[in-house]
Amino acid sequence: MHSLTLVLRALTRTLATATLLGAAASPVWAQKIVFGYSASTAFANAYVAANEGLFKKHGLDVEMKLVPNSATTPAALMAGSLQIATPTAPNTMQAVEQGLDLVVLAGGGYYTKGMEDVAIMVRPDSPIKTAKDFEGKRVSTPGLNAFLHVLFRKWMAENGGDYKKVTFTENAFAQSVDVLRSGQVDGILAVQPFLARAQETNAGRVVAFYIAALEGSVQSGWHVANRKWADENPKQVAAFKAAIEEASAMALKDPAIVRKANLVYIPFPADVQAKFPDPRFRPVITADVVENWNKIMLEQDMLKKPIDPAKLIYK
Repeated sequence: MHSLTLVLRALTRTLATATLLGAAASPVWAQKIVFGYSASTAFANAYVAANEGLFKKHGLDVEMKLVPNSATTPAALMAGSLQIATPTAPNTMQAVEQGLDLVVLAGGGYYTKGMEDVAIMVRPDSPIKTAKDFEGKRVSTPGLNAFLHVLFRKWMAENGGDYKKVTFTENAFAQSVDVLRSGQVDGILAVQPFLARAQETNAGRVVAFYIAALEGSVQSGWHVANRKWADENPKQVAAFKAAIEEASAMALKDPAIVRKANLVYIPFPADVQAKFPDPRFRPVITADVVENWNKIMLEQDMLKKPIDPAKLIYK
């Protein structure tokens, strides 16, 4: 009996040692990352990383989770229900100012002058022709104080209009053409494929491709985490960054890879997605990107003081 006890104890120690060694040798992806994303091509380098197996290649187990409203993601990151997400730059920076300890791990898409896939549209018979003409009118945006809304206000300010004299209402992309046609609003901030739908059905007329009219470039998407999670998972953070950079390089060489990934992660049929433009990606976020958003948001009284790029960009 005593010999049997010794054997069992030895076996237990051996199994425990093997378990510990196995755990130590486990790949980074043993811990799942729940990635909360919005259905936008601004985050398509993450779709490519998932669809082409790059997350797995870099040792990550990533669950892609479509989030209807990106404005909810900062709170979800802090609660731990998401590990990485795609809040817009204005949402992220306002959340940081309010005390949420969020960090930007990597970048997604960006806009530069001449990319004509976002427009301010009015009804075909509308007399509105200039930024100033929107004063006293109602404009629909898919998200108040989010990316499209903020940049429309910037376009108005730069083109002789006072956006403070505009009434902005929030409507989902899919509803925007209908609220314009019905006369509930005077203008809509439209993106593809809704922009093309409005033109094809003669429901809307483009006043301006307002983001394309702005000087310089502006980051449209980035990938954000809770700092505490990032500090506790440095291997996963490094692997995520590497996968996003590799995916961005692949997308640059072959845009068809992006279109294929979009079909998996964006809930629109192929004929609709054919109208999507090929996005451009900036996977490494630098201080000037944050400073540009600081400037835009401070001009619109969206921040009390600039967000420090050194604290926001995770190294």
